Amino acid sequence: MSFQVLPAEVSDIPDIVAVHQASWENDPIVGRLMPDVDPIAKYDYDVDFYKRKFETKALTGSVMHKVVETETGKLVAFAKWKYPYSLTPEQQAEKDKLDLGRSYPPGTNEALYEQFFGRLDTLRKKYLDEEKDYFLHLLIVLPPHQRKGLGTMLIREGLAAADRDNARTYIEASPMGLGLYRKFGWKEIDDIVIDMRPHGGTGMASEKCLMREPGAGSA
Repeated sequence: MSFQVLPAEVSDIPDIVAVHQASWENDPIVGRLMPDVDPIAKYDYDVDFYKRKFETKALTGSVMHKVVETETGKLVAFAKWKYPYSLTPEQQAEKDKLDLGRSYPPGTNEALYEQFFGRLDTLRKKYLDEEKDYFLHLLIVLPPHQRKGLGTMLIREGLAAADRDNARTYIEASPMGLGLYRKFGWKEIDDIVIDMRPHGGTGMASEKCLMREPGAGSA
């Protein structure tokens, strides 16, 4: 079976959400964010999330690629990048309004949301220069298609642009993806550690923050 990387389009959102939900449901942190949310409400929330990313890409630097089966056209993986961008004061004010306008569906673990994404935001402000750096925000592969090199295809697509610009690339990674990212030259710079016991989980869960210098790695 062969695969190809293509730009993602708004019409892909239902398939993107299907891959997103299938891949994240067992994650020790993300899987506990909406444990009691009605499935339809959760689907609608995720559809709205990706719809907004397409609609506001001029304000966020968002660039999305997908991997499809060549023979069938089925979407089996995708990546959401944030390429370097700068905003006018008017655009920044518009973006700030959008950031404040999102609410959680009933049943969301809001305490975990605030703890996890609050820590992510703090680290992004510390390490990420949105006017100069690339940011691999999401890299998600449908479980039956993992370990087939699809993540590598999507990573190379963005890193080619970053290396042309002689730019660094930031990423937040679960333990499962660390080996792949290290091959591409990412180095750990910080981490996120959360005690999941108050949130219905077990023990400690963690993610790593990594930065890649231009041209690093050999994968």
